[in-house]
Amino acid sequence: MGKKILSKVCKTIIISLFFISSVLIMSPLETREVFAMDNNIDKEYIEGFNGKSQEQMVSASVSKKVAFLTFDDGPSGNNTPKILNILKQNNIKATFFVIGKEAERNPQVLKELNNSGMCILPHTYCHDYKIIYSSVENYFKDLEKCKNVIRKITGKSPEFYTRLPGGSDNLVCKAENLRSIRNRLNAKGIDYVDWNVSSGDATGNSVPTSTIKSNIVSQVGNSKTAVVLMHDGYYKTTTVEALPETIKSLKSQGFTFKTFDDLTPGERTKMIKMGVINRR
Repeated sequence: MGKKILSKVCKTIIISLFFISSVLIMSPLETREVFAMDNNIDKEYIEGFNGKSQEQMVSASVSKKVAFLTFDDGPSGNNTPKILNILKQNNIKATFFVIGKEAERNPQVLKELNNSGMCILPHTYCHDYKIIYSSVENYFKDLEKCKNVIRKITGKSPEFYTRLPGGSDNLVCKAENLRSIRNRLNAKGIDYVDWNVSSGDATGNSVPTSTIKSNIVSQVGNSKTAVVLMHDGYYKTTTVEALPETIKSLKSQGFTFKTFDDLTPGERTKMIKMGVINRR
């Protein structure tokens, strides 16, 4: 029995070292492709540990309910700090897809998000659809400008994820341009992120809190993975008001909370299949 356990441990170490050394020499795109694969190494690693079989561990992972709270269009000087306080009070993290111009206006707020361990990702610099979607080149100029603002303020470089203004299937951008943008993002090793639960707070400046909460609860349904779209812009006061009860409801349904900084290869693969990541 001792020899068998030792053999498994040695096998795990060898596989892990090989995987790490391979990833270190890969390009960003190749790295993303590895992470998109079925998580066979993780399954191999967990087999035989903690008295649980591989099947039991995988089954437990599949049944886990995870919510990714995402906020677009900030940071704002009024609402983002309030959202941050609510998240802290509940001991959870969220993902913020930021507008570069707003980050320049509110650099301290972005720093506070960063210092609090929130995930900060690019959304757009100017959020002017006529500019960013006028050409593929203009979109990438805008994206890089937004990323540069995040780097300057936080010291971190957001490389692997972004969210397109209006979503990856919006009707504002010409279909041909949008298709080229999506393809080029993936070629650069960048995933574009949509959502499968919308709070509906983008339909107006003061959407009733009851509407926001009911939208989220009804769309979550029986989902085990919920990527929730909300906004933390200047006018989104009702989003702030709805957030505590929204979090309480999700917790009562057994959800835990993660950010895209914590996304596992298995979760990424699942989101691709769901059409939340790299929707076509």
